[in-house]
Amino acid sequence: MRTLDLLILLPLLATAALADAPLRLTNGEPLVCMYTFTHWWEPWKSSDDALRADFQRLRAMGVNTLLIDHEWSQAIDGNWKLLDRGHRLAKECGLRIVPWLSLKSWSDISPGGRAELAKQWFGVDIRYGLTQDGKAAAPLIYDGSVLTAGAKYAEMYLDRYLDQALLRLRWNGAERPVISLSVESAWEGSFDETTNLMFCRWLRARYADIAALNQAWGTTYGGFFEVDPTDKAIFDYAASGSGKAAHQQAVEDHVEFRSETISDSLARMAAMVRRKHPDVLIMAEVPYQYGSRHPHAMGYRVGYGATPSSCRYADIVLFRNTGPIDEAEAKVVRAEQALTGQKFILTYRTYSDWDVQPDDPKFAQSVELYAKQGAELASGFGFYSFNEMVDTHLAFSAQVEANGWTAERAERAIGLAGAMIRRYREIAGPQ
Repeated sequence: MRTLDLLILLPLLATAALADAPLRLTNGEPLVCMYTFTHWWEPWKSSDDALRADFQRLRAMGVNTLLIDHEWSQAIDGNWKLLDRGHRLAKECGLRIVPWLSLKSWSDISPGGRAELAKQWFGVDIRYGLTQDGKAAAPLIYDGSVLTAGAKYAEMYLDRYLDQALLRLRWNGAERPVISLSVESAWEGSFDETTNLMFCRWLRARYADIAALNQAWGTTYGGFFEVDPTDKAIFDYAASGSGKAAHQQAVEDHVEFRSETISDSLARMAAMVRRKHPDVLIMAEVPYQYGSRHPHAMGYRVGYGATPSSCRYADIVLFRNTGPIDEAEAKVVRAEQALTGQKFILTYRTYSDWDVQPDDPKFAQSVELYAKQGAELASGFGFYSFNEMVDTHLAFSAQVEANGWTAERAERAIGLAGAMIRRYREIAGPQ
């Protein structure tokens, strides 16, 4: 297993109260999910038979919900054909789907041909931002054109798949469908004049007095509207990911501004979707657990604004954990639960050291640790991910370079995940 002091973490879980009753499907099963793909990048080619075999195996393991990229750029491919196939096969195998409906940064509405397609599909002219160097950037997440496009795609998706394999949960006495408006909580931001002005106004509301800002940042501005985020001497994003920027707090504030802009924008988009589908629940996805010090997690937080603030619009927040949540990370999760009342789902990335034999003591320790965290720190449980590209290690394909991963090692990892699922379902209890 990963280097981790299990004996330290297990007492933490033993003393933790259940955060919430488990999220349950309409048949009463506790939510157990798995990332997978029904189609994606070259050289991977997936057939109906291959997907059906995967889905049947996942269902037999106790998985009941698939987490699948169904963003607009994939709906374009074959005019919904491959998304239709995913729903058809999932329904056939007794599985439900939570779709991620846009790429992070909304970059599936890219300039050129897709911008023209967006105008044809959604009737909008997409507005794009600028990088810190003044080059073309991702769409402006807060702009009406992007909100309209995202809301209309979600509405089209719900109209098409509401009675197919789309996930429905028991929620406060009602059965409600679930979608995610975006793949990952992310927006790279923009350094155009309008967005920079929004940031200056945000700073004025945050600090009230320019002297307070200067003290926090180590700067000498005469007023809030002198702040220029394109100034790399102050907003040194290149050094800020490791916390070594000369004016780190300036960058941290800009990250927080972007994070709040994500949440505010997607809240507006969700409100638009709910005009036609008032009962839909919105799930947000975080690429790393809150508070993670993993280098990639720190990079995502700074580069994409992936902080707790970015997800506060959502009813449910799903984490892709790098491993079991430690005590410091659990504190952040509990604080967000108390602040927002949101439901949380823990999904765990699998790694090459997951090929643990059942007779290894680490096997039983890990089963108990992971399953208890899913029940005691959150309301749902799952893994990232089951696919033949072997970007994580719960499947194997001889046709894809697997960096030393083998079919035998994959089977041991699958066996470990299956034992964790069974234990989680035992803890969650019957409906």
